[in-house]
Amino acid sequence: MFLKYSSVFLFLLVLAGCASVVPQADQFKVNISSMRMLESTLMEQRFQVSLRVMNRGREAVSIDGMSFDIELNGKDFASGVSNEKVSIPAFSEGIVSVNVTSTIFGIIRQLQGMQQDKAKTFHYQISGSIYPSNSLLSIPFREEGEVDLNSATNPQNHSKKII
Repeated sequence: MFLKYSSVFLFLLVLAGCASVVPQADQFKVNISSMRMLESTLMEQRFQVSLRVMNRGREAVSIDGMSFDIELNGKDFASGVSNEKVSIPAFSEGIVSVNVTSTIFGIIRQLQGMQQDKAKTFHYQISGSIYPSNSLLSIPFREEGEVDLNSATNPQNHSKKII
């Protein structure tokens, strides 16, 4: 009986120790820093996306990789993965460059949506997972925002956020 309880206690102790090593979900903030076209074919487009990964925690974090999806105006646009190893010190940030792919269908959906809405703003969302080196678990992230194309073409309007 003692052996049964001691093994359960030992398991809970190890589990608690592992939980303290795993970064918390709110520890990271991921933003799109820049995006540029690499190549375009009939069926797909390739972009290089620079992601700014902010470590809001007290501990440095080494990242083995990440995966993510980008939506524009609520429609799938592009997906990417990175196996770039990055170490981000506590309360710091790092840039991860990732090649992403968008299909012709993603571009068509975006063009149709722009024609229907005739809006000069678009909503973006990036969501995915970060894979820390010291953990078997992934850390999910999700960030979103708006880009106002009017402010990009009107230099007098500085109060709007532009990517």
